[in-house]
Amino acid sequence: MWDGEGKEYIDACSGAVICNIGYGDRRIEKVIAEQAQGTFFAYRTQFENGPAVHLAEDLVTYSAPHLNRVFYVSGGSEAVESAMKLCRQYFYNRGEGSRHVFISRVPSYHGSTLGALALTSYAPLEIPFRHMMQSYPKIPAPYCYRCAYHKEYPRCDLECARALETTILEQGPENVAAFVVEPIVGASIGALVPPEDYFSIVQETCGKYGIFLILDEVMTGFGRTGKLFAYEHWNVEADIVALSKGMASGYYPLGAIMTRNVIVDEVMQKGGFAHGHTYAGNPMACAVGLEVFRIIREEHLPENSAAMGQLLKAGLR
Repeated sequence: MWDGEGKEYIDACSGAVICNIGYGDRRIEKVIAEQAQGTFFAYRTQFENGPAVHLAEDLVTYSAPHLNRVFYVSGGSEAVESAMKLCRQYFYNRGEGSRHVFISRVPSYHGSTLGALALTSYAPLEIPFRHMMQSYPKIPAPYCYRCAYHKEYPRCDLECARALETTILEQGPENVAAFVVEPIVGASIGALVPPEDYFSIVQETCGKYGIFLILDEVMTGFGRTGKLFAYEHWNVEADIVALSKGMASGYYPLGAIMTRNVIVDEVMQKGGFAHGHTYAGNPMACAVGLEVFRIIREEHLPENSAAMGQLLKAGLR
């Protein structure tokens, strides 16, 4: 890329870890121009639109089999908060209104709006706003290089994962709604990959106490980790997955959450989801997302990411 004075840059961060298909793709320019000649806005509670429907169909087709419902938003913070509110309304509708506690990790980054920021443990962004936010419990992330428990893997018995059960019991299982986690920690520390058996312990613990596992795939989704979605590395079966960033590769604001039929059905049968945004499911954004998703799959970008990751890793050693 080049700045206004013609200076050339290699953007190794791809913007805010977002431009998964790169800059200036003429195919996206064409899609935007064509969609602008048709439907450029359709309010989600009144109309469906083709791009939103087709993108949802593709997301369901290429995601884990149990993730078969899609709710659109315009960005990552919105996606995380939508996941929180869907979770909360599900339990409220079921007569489990005491479930309001969300557990997350240290360090972590889940967004800059107040709900998502309350899950975050990243001092530069959270400190000025702490008095404005709900206080949620947090457990150590699996940061083996600087273990919070001063232990070494695997002799540690993954105490960081088992801390989830301890915290659930401290809060009271009847009060806990979900554990919210990045599959690979991103902005707050940089590519923190958990040990192989970390998520099996987490998944078992969530199931034991009937709490949701919410995966924040805003940064890791759409091929960036060598899989289409990072949960594929460990076969994690999340209840809700938050998506954004690479979903439209920076060409348009777009995000979504994906979840199970049973969760949506419970919410819809009692009046519907009491949440949403004006630009959600915008046909322009979804047309871009549809083309970006096609390019990611057909050009095998997740596989290329895996290969380039190994090359980079070898070069850094």
